[in-house]
Amino acid sequence: MSRPVSVVEALRRAADDPATARTALATHKIRIFIRLTDGLGSRGRTWIGLGLGAASRLWSGTGRRGTAAWLTLEVLAIDRTTERRAAVAMATKVGLDTSSRRLANRAARLCLELGDASAAQRIVTAARLADGAGTGLLLAAEVDWQLGRYGRARDRAERRLAARPGDRDARRVRDWAIAELTAMDPAWRPRLGRTGARPVPTRGRILHLLTNSLPYRQAGYTIRSQNIARCQVEVGLDPQMATRAGFPRSDGVRDAGDREVLDGIVYWRLDPDLAPGAGSLVVAERTAAAAAELVERVRPALLQPTTNHLNAQVALALRERYGLPVVYEVRGFLEETWRSRVGGDGADADRYVATRAVETAAMREADAVVTLSETMRADIVGRGGVDPERVVVVPNAVDVTRFMPGPRDPTLAARLGIGDEPVIGYISSFTAYEGIRFLIEATAELRRRGRRVRCLLVGDGEERAELETMARLAGLDHGEVIFTGRVPYEAIQDYYRLIDVFVVPRTNDRVSQLVTPLKPYEAMAMARPLVVSGVAALLEITSGGSTGRAFTPEDPLSLASVLEPLLEDADERAELGAAARAWVVANRTWRHNGERYRELYQRLGAA
Repeated sequence: MSRPVSVVEALRRAADDPATARTALATHKIRIFIRLTDGLGSRGRTWIGLGLGAASRLWSGTGRRGTAAWLTLEVLAIDRTTERRAAVAMATKVGLDTSSRRLANRAARLCLELGDASAAQRIVTAARLADGAGTGLLLAAEVDWQLGRYGRARDRAERRLAARPGDRDARRVRDWAIAELTAMDPAWRPRLGRTGARPVPTRGRILHLLTNSLPYRQAGYTIRSQNIARCQVEVGLDPQMATRAGFPRSDGVRDAGDREVLDGIVYWRLDPDLAPGAGSLVVAERTAAAAAELVERVRPALLQPTTNHLNAQVALALRERYGLPVVYEVRGFLEETWRSRVGGDGADADRYVATRAVETAAMREADAVVTLSETMRADIVGRGGVDPERVVVVPNAVDVTRFMPGPRDPTLAARLGIGDEPVIGYISSFTAYEGIRFLIEATAELRRRGRRVRCLLVGDGEERAELETMARLAGLDHGEVIFTGRVPYEAIQDYYRLIDVFVVPRTNDRVSQLVTPLKPYEAMAMARPLVVSGVAALLEITSGGSTGRAFTPEDPLSLASVLEPLLEDADERAELGAAARAWVVANRTWRHNGERYRELYQRLGAA
């Protein structure tokens, strides 16, 4: 699932590529409406929802209740004023109960645009919308696409094209499905285009192949990339960072140069103006062709692609041509991240099964694998065929000279409406598996218990609108839960200092069990006491309770009960925070990581 698009960014993209914008508007009017009104904030969305509800009642009064237009107004009114689950539930009920294929089609479309492809699939199956070759068949293909069932999406799109050869939407779904299935073949490699002579490698020069980077994308992934480069420079290496074709145009930045320097680190932009929506095959091949030119230009001694497999496949193609060793840095298991969004429907989907297979093949073929934790290392080795001696842990870390404890900024606290009450909080991207809804529920429970507490949520993402609505419905819309949106990374320390207890409320999904996020280390370096969901990847950093506390995953009452004594006892918070900082200083600094990388590269003859 793509990240949320702001109103300004959506308009900029529309002006940039009007043909694509017209197609998107025709096919995904509902999704575009949701994205645009998400930018209005909780109260703005509520007013929009109330207006839609009034329109729905007027529509019903004219005898048109039960039509597709009425259903659209009613479902969107519920979505904008209450919870998305309630909106999906209504659309699903209507879609399953109706005998009208047109109404069932609209109900399924609504579920799909609201982000619940599983509900849409239930309607498609019950109403037999895929029978025949009408618009229901195209909708069924789109649902399959969203559920990662690429083979079935391709077949249904081809059936639609057989009946309607000029259907551009069907051709788009078919071509994207074919591209994904091709790229997920472990034997597939992107073409490099015309290449020259094999260059003499420059010892110690490392070419990192990234998906995206700072300053255009701020996330744990991009922050880690920058810190890896800095720590490698500190130990005498020469990192060169290259981003995938189409970036940063994918983030609304046009005409980026092919080279950029960020805090002394060189970033190469490979084919940066490739139009969004090009598809996996085109992106990989354009990346590979540009990367081959870059290899001949900068003459690296080693290639280090990062998750996902497309970057690894580019690197392996380059190894075949130039004889350079490949270290695949596995920063996550994206098939697990995706499955956490779609639930049980994803377990046997092409996107899950084939992605896991191609990722595992890339790990086996690389000269070495770097990953973030012992939990992730165990999973990689457990897949079979990956030599344990070639899997090295280089954990997430923190610059302890930058992230230092300190007092609250009173001006910032006042601007956010924070007084002398304790503050619990989290700094992260707002995705479902982060479990932020459980932190909101725990805040409501603490308030019911009479605790004076505020919850500070710093960041943005696809879940934000629903979380804001959830806080309002829980009676926490008067400053008890504070949403700041994205903040500049250089100012993030001031927000950490506002938080008395840093909570990492991740869900019990497999991705949460395996992957350790970056933000807890920053909080620990700031001497913030840590409370985490009791999943394996997070328990690994709490040292049996000496550097943090744990609660039962997805249990807001358990979280509230763990938080309550810490809110009462400032001395215990200070002791836990001091222990957390001492641990990261001893175990999780980027300088230590620089040494780990250098040792690995020396073993491979590149440094």
